Amino acid sequence: MSTQDTPPEKPECKICKERERKEWTSEIIEDLLYAMFNPFYVDKKGKISVSEFIKKYMDKERRTMRNYQVPPYRFNNEFMEFFKYDPYFLERFEEYRRARRLAWKEIKDKIKKGEIKRDDISISSLVNYFYDEIAKDLKNEGFIDDERQRIGKKVLLFSSKAERIIGEKILKLALMNLRKTGNIGIHETRKHGLSTIGGEILSEYDPFIHTFDMIDLQETLLKSALRRSESLLEDKDLTVRVPKHCERCTYVMLIDSSDSMRGKKIIGAIEAAIALKKAIRRKDFDKLHVVAFNHKARKINENEILNLEARGRTDIGLALKFARDILKKERGNRIVFLITDGEPTSSFNVNLTPWKNAIAEAEKLGKIDPHLIIIMLGKEYRFIELCNRMAKASRWAHVLYFSDPLNLKSFFVREFYPRIA
Repeated sequence: MSTQDTPPEKPECKICKERERKEWTSEIIEDLLYAMFNPFYVDKKGKISVSEFIKKYMDKERRTMRNYQVPPYRFNNEFMEFFKYDPYFLERFEEYRRARRLAWKEIKDKIKKGEIKRDDISISSLVNYFYDEIAKDLKNEGFIDDERQRIGKKVLLFSSKAERIIGEKILKLALMNLRKTGNIGIHETRKHGLSTIGGEILSEYDPFIHTFDMIDLQETLLKSALRRSESLLEDKDLTVRVPKHCERCTYVMLIDSSDSMRGKKIIGAIEAAIALKKAIRRKDFDKLHVVAFNHKARKINENEILNLEARGRTDIGLALKFARDILKKERGNRIVFLITDGEPTSSFNVNLTPWKNAIAEAEKLGKIDPHLIIIMLGKEYRFIELCNRMAKASRWAHVLYFSDPLNLKSFFVREFYPRIA
């Protein structure tokens, strides 16, 4: 076959190529936003060394200096204040910042051209080396509303646009490695009624109440066999399982936002709230109220969860009272999650100690019969004792302990999302 007879190669589809590139850059933005929100996120190591891009734009004689390996956001105010009169240090630091800006521009260009793929680079490394540059770009794109200085570090205030994207990332991580399930889960009540969910109680078939789908064939045939009659099957042999009663759920998530919750604890609690909110939204059936409490309590608005900060003292009694006030107006199943890491240090009731106030409010909460789930992020003996006493006072409660708060999101999706798709 001659060269002339060889059919021409099919031209590359530009539309497909652009779509793939757009989808991939969206994945990069999602991962960057999540890494900026969660500093404990560790991405897999990439094939490309980010630091080599920075070294390329620095003075050849200084490329091996250790100062250039320090991620820029770790230079806190005190450190810069200490060296502000050192011209040699300031000159080196300015050179480093210039090299960083040029390196980030080159990396972005290569990403847009498709020369650097997602698996080639570590998102954690990008955030470590280019925190300021990434924050600036995300702000220009409308993902960050503002920046604040808190104890020598920057705190980003994410927009509602960012919360939607980070929420999807959190839900993906929560659903990772979870088995698919069809259980109705927390929507089951302790009542009996009409539903498609079979219960444990057996009853005779009533055509005015039951459907044929509710008949338990094994129990029906066993009843017929034990009767020892010539007729194979009679109406009185028909046995059904009394269906469970299912109702809408109203969740109240009480998040301890006191000083002791800084770091992984507050991030884990925020992730749990966002994961549960995303899961609920996909069914549009249940309701979620998120409450942040320290020595005060307030309901968190729709797009404020991501920007929750830890500060102040802890008043668990106040949080439980706040939940009770919300649930008084709700019908159906009612579940309260109390996420906290230690004993209360404040009491809104001046006549009771923080301990006694927490137990008293747990007892009052129990009178409206919600399911209280206490999630402990601490393991001190006195704290465990308090949690057990609150659970006993509220009558219907469980106490759970998590050593790693970042695992909370998977727990909430696994246990309380009705049907994982």
